[in-house]
Amino acid sequence: MNRSLSWLATRPVVWALASMSFACLLGQFYNLWSMRFFACSVLPIATALLAYVAYATRQQPDRGEEAYTWIVEGALGGLFAAVVYDLFRLPFVLHGYPLFGVFPKFGQMLLGAAPTDMGVAVQVTGWLYHFSNGMALGIMFLAMVLHPTPRNLIWGGALWAVGVETMLLLTPYYSFFHLKLDWNTFIALTLSAHLIFGVALGLWCRRRLPALNPTIARG
Repeated sequence: MNRSLSWLATRPVVWALASMSFACLLGQFYNLWSMRFFACSVLPIATALLAYVAYATRQQPDRGEEAYTWIVEGALGGLFAAVVYDLFRLPFVLHGYPLFGVFPKFGQMLLGAAPTDMGVAVQVTGWLYHFSNGMALGIMFLAMVLHPTPRNLIWGGALWAVGVETMLLLTPYYSFFHLKLDWNTFIALTLSAHLIFGVALGLWCRRRLPALNPTIARG
């Protein structure tokens, strides 16, 4: 492995590159940059570097402990968990809770569209960004797990997802999007949904990682 790849394939760098998906939104909250600017400049570079690292480390020995697994299985696990997360919230949405209402707003900010624009492009872009965040969470999670035993993956996934949401609640997220939902109800729904996300992520990783690294199955 060459020196540049060796550096890029470390846990802190992979974690930092994946976190750019969230930085895109957080910068908008604090007026550091617009989502559109960040998504057109920084985020594509970070995504391309993750793809490069995953491809370059795909045949490394013991790849269950390599960047390939953190990126590929983390992204797939995060995507799976995001789908489960949304399915859990769907009954509440059908009963009138505006839990999916932020997605078109993501799309509006990413595309520079008007606040009244609710077209297909805005909807699709917003949902894609939502799923990209789920994938980023999966990559960041696996990049942090030093001992991926079945127990650590399940409990770690749950704690990671709930911890991320708790930190997000400390940002202007709720007020920024003018969510028309009682604060206590919002907290209960969003924390429970993220708990589901974390467990789903842990289950995915528990199922997939032993096939890549048999030592995990004995953890």
